[in-house]
Amino acid sequence: MRRCTRLLYLLTIALLIPFCASAEFKKTKIAVLDFQLQGEEFENKDMGTIVAEWFITAMVREGRFDVVERRMLEKILGEQKLAMTGVVDASSATQIGKLLGVKVIITGSVMKFRDITEINARIIDVESASIIAAENIKSGATEGLQVMVVEMSQKIMKNFPLEGYVVNRSSDSVTLDLGIRTGVKTGMQFIVFKEGQVIKHPKTGEVLDVERIQTGTVTITEIMQKICKAQIDEEVSPGSVDYGQLVKSLVETKSREGRLYVNVTPEGAKIRILNIGPQYTRGMALPPGAYTVEVSAPGYVTAIEKLALEINEEKTLNVQLVASTSLPARATAAVAKKESNPSQEASTETFKQPPPPPLAAKQEPRSSLSSEQTKYLHQLDSGNIRDQRDAARLIIKSASTDQVLFDAVERALLRGYKLESSDRDHVDAMSWLCKALGASGRSKYRSTLSRVANDAPHKKLKGYAEKSLNQL
Repeated sequence: MRRCTRLLYLLTIALLIPFCASAEFKKTKIAVLDFQLQGEEFENKDMGTIVAEWFITAMVREGRFDVVERRMLEKILGEQKLAMTGVVDASSATQIGKLLGVKVIITGSVMKFRDITEINARIIDVESASIIAAENIKSGATEGLQVMVVEMSQKIMKNFPLEGYVVNRSSDSVTLDLGIRTGVKTGMQFIVFKEGQVIKHPKTGEVLDVERIQTGTVTITEIMQKICKAQIDEEVSPGSVDYGQLVKSLVETKSREGRLYVNVTPEGAKIRILNIGPQYTRGMALPPGAYTVEVSAPGYVTAIEKLALEINEEKTLNVQLVASTSLPARATAAVAKKESNPSQEASTETFKQPPPPPLAAKQEPRSSLSSEQTKYLHQLDSGNIRDQRDAARLIIKSASTDQVLFDAVERALLRGYKLESSDRDHVDAMSWLCKALGASGRSKYRSTLSRVANDAPHKKLKGYAEKSLNQL
């Protein structure tokens, strides 16, 4: 009898071990092949390898991908006499994928034509031997290429959303079964679902799928070894987000940001964008909207140019400064300006120098701020809506009373609330800025919140502005 009990105990343990292992998070194993070079002569013959390395680094940093190490990749493909580079068809991708034991292969090409460099990437599913996604980027400046590759890798990652479960709910927060190893990060948003009707084939009775009914959205606030904490952002109804429900990382919409390139004569002239906080860098990403660019150099008349950047537009602004000694004493300062897109002919116009925009307000001294508050201030003055949203949340959470921070919140809100955007991230960020002003307890912000409540183009944003106004 004792022997039978022992055997039964061992059998139970043996059955439980694979079950526990299956619950452990498994990273998606991928391989990145060198990108093939196409088009005009490249300054660097190893550009295809460099682009592949950039992709590998970006994927590894994400934390939820198991990327085949390059030397191992070369060894296995060398033994099979297969090429490391570039464009492979679906059948050869399946062959390479099975040799490497990976689920996905990323491959593509780098093309150069005149001053434009284009990177095309394809994501190939090894099992089905099909292209499951494709992305491409273009740049007029080689030095900005690495940044754009990182952005492309972010787009690729959206094809591999994280999934997990709600394992606990407490008031307005939840705990998810996703920890550090899964690659989850603070600020990530998840959709929460509950299972609905089972969908079966009418003839065979085979279960095809299970209906997913959205119950709300959450945002990650804290990450631990095996779990993470998330704040409930929205619920279909009070208490609809509950224990045991499925969560899936939110696939963000395609980036709306454009890029700005400013060419100046003379070389070395200082370039500033007056109505944003961050310092200008060539090819910097900017949300769609109006911008005021200042170009200055010793011995030249300062030029101020206004431009509008459209969604996903790459705009080049050419500015030639006029030497101050070559103008009459009372002459109007003017410069020759050319705005062009890669696919359009440039046109030349002359503009009078306008006064600085009202939004470039003088900022209060920052010396009394802590390092954490200074970080919030930089986030609020940046053009990045996610940074602004995160800063507003943290200011509310820290119960800050510093007026410098709330003035920065007000500036960010006034810059962005009128933008007619369907991007939920933008509306969400503006709503959090309203909530931060409401939490300030300062009546001086009533007029701003009243303006947003009356003039904002989005119903949700108007609602948050009204609620925040009622707090003051």
